[in-house]
Amino acid sequence: MYSTSYGFGQPRAAQTTIPCRTCGTALRVERTCHEVFLRCTTCRTTHDVGEYVAQMDEAMESFMENVYCDRT
Repeated sequence: MYSTSYGFGQPRAAQTTIPCRTCGTALRVERTCHEVFLRCTTCRTTHDVGEYVAQMDEAMESFMENVYCDRT
């Protein structure tokens, strides 16, 4: 019946090359059961993915391919 396996067995975080707007450190993209966000491990801030869509790199793009969400 259901043939998609979004999220199951996929990593819950990935390192990106996107710099944090606060301190310049590369951000990590992370997911929970209900949301995806970017986290800076240096200044401990979290950011909405929408704030960084224009700067999306290959790591974030491939991570988001495995996240079930409404992309409209």
